[in-house]
Amino acid sequence: MKDRRREMRLSSREDDLIVEAAGLAGVSVSEFLLDRAVAGAEALVHAHHAIQLDESSRRRFLAILDEPSPPPSELIEQLRKARSIKHVR
Repeated sequence: MKDRRREMRLSSREDDLIVEAAGLAGVSVSEFLLDRAVAGAEALVHAHHAIQLDESSRRRFLAILDEPSPPPSELIEQLRKARSIKHVR
């Protein structure tokens, strides 16, 4: 459901160009503008959310993910404390 509205100001040259382009595409001006704006917005958002690495960086990144990380020092300390406590049954 479309429940929002946007407005913009444009020159007569820009308007004429958009009207012609929409006609060539066989859609309304609103549909033309919305389709182009959404496509551009999706591409921009994707570009900012995606990580692009060259091949050597990709291999290094994956190697780091595959390496086991050392446990946090707090976890090691808690384990030492737990082992030192005698469990009574």
